[in-house]
Amino acid sequence: MAEPLAVGEPAKHRRLELLDVLRFVAALMVVCFHWFFNGINNGKVSEVGFGMLAPIAIYGYFGVHLFFLISGYVVTQSARGKSAGQFVVGRGVRLFPAYWVAMAATTLVVTFWGNPDMKVTPVQFLANLTMVPGMFDQNAIDGVYWTLTYEISFYLLVFALIMVGLGRFLDAFFPAWAIVMLALNIALPSISNLPYMGTFYAFFASGAIMASIQSRGFSVYRVIGLTAGFAASLLFVARRFPSWDAGHAFSASLPVVLGLITIFFVLIALLWIPRVQTLRIPLSRPTSDLTYPIYLLHAHIGYTVLNRVGTNENLWLVYPAMIVGLIVSAWLLHRIIEVGLRDFWYRAFGLLRAPVDGMQSLLSRRRVPVAR
Repeated sequence: MAEPLAVGEPAKHRRLELLDVLRFVAALMVVCFHWFFNGINNGKVSEVGFGMLAPIAIYGYFGVHLFFLISGYVVTQSARGKSAGQFVVGRGVRLFPAYWVAMAATTLVVTFWGNPDMKVTPVQFLANLTMVPGMFDQNAIDGVYWTLTYEISFYLLVFALIMVGLGRFLDAFFPAWAIVMLALNIALPSISNLPYMGTFYAFFASGAIMASIQSRGFSVYRVIGLTAGFAASLLFVARRFPSWDAGHAFSASLPVVLGLITIFFVLIALLWIPRVQTLRIPLSRPTSDLTYPIYLLHAHIGYTVLNRVGTNENLWLVYPAMIVGLIVSAWLLHRIIEVGLRDFWYRAFGLLRAPVDGMQSLLSRRRVPVAR
């Protein structure tokens, strides 16, 4: 058995199974939010009403915040020691193949069986291939894709830092970023709504700082940065809560929400403990592998299934069948597209590595004065 690492020692090759489980929990929270509450609340599910789980499922929305916290943690760890080209290839293979296939599957389902408000136009489909359809004034094909815009934005920030030669300073950057976001949230809340100035980015920054603490150890600077990130996250959630809660059939509790956010931070912080780093949890790896496909497939396809076969009387049968169908579909997407075609995707996205690394090298030479 491998010896546990203390906080501050590198854990580059260790798979953190608690993180795998938390990723899957976040996905389940979001699925429950959409299937038991949001689809019915926003009218996309019209054939069934709210069940007894709806007042609880509303809190599943905050699984997104846990996702962003985990993403900040994982991306920071994976970016260390990478060139800009390596980072682009790794993140591209991770995000786009499963997304493209899930998007195509969702388009087919809603085109033939979905409600009119979920229909997809050819222009909308093409815009969604980029994962940032808003740049082309098009709506996301599936409502859950809005989170991917934040993911891409965070990746672009990390990519830019690596590109200009600041990749080795990521551990120093994220605490400063969190401190700036908290200051803007307090002093200039309107500016804090701009990209990278606050909102959900506080969760990315906080996750990144927690990864730095796990890998590099505690420092006053990192603790101050994490405190700022945590405070900025709570402040953002608290300020946004009234407008988010206003359009819901059931009211959520702000103290419960803030408690959930706090629990998320504590759970990620447990990864600093050496025993937790070596913890082995049954099925953590396969469930983690299904998380992204589950997230991509569940929403509009789930709404369509509920509208087609669901009634208030048969939900006890429909929901379990939907869960089984979702898991099987996610497994097929993972095994065929993400695993079976992995080499193909690495070759395809690998075409970007040379030009990106070449550009990074050019920028590096321009920064270094030539000795005369």
